[in-house]
Amino acid sequence: MARDYQRSEECFRRAVQVTPPDGESFSEYANFLWTVRKDYLAAEETYLQAMALEPHNSYFASRYANFLWSTGGEDTCFPLNNSSNSNV
Repeated sequence: MARDYQRSEECFRRAVQVTPPDGESFSEYANFLWTVRKDYLAAEETYLQAMALEPHNSYFASRYANFLWSTGGEDTCFPLNNSSNSNV
């Protein structure tokens, strides 16, 4: 069975351009970017977009956490704003 990743990515790109934006589309695209394309930076940005669209959706947060856990997180994640560390 041949895999058509190019076509899949085009479908994902179209899905994240719909109005109104859908967090599930962003989350699925992020998973594709991570697992298929191995583009960790783009995957992380896309996971963050999914969470920004639906900040109270714990499913998107858990997928992002799984991404960070699986990739080591240190070299792949953006620094989080933590006000408790800003006085250090």
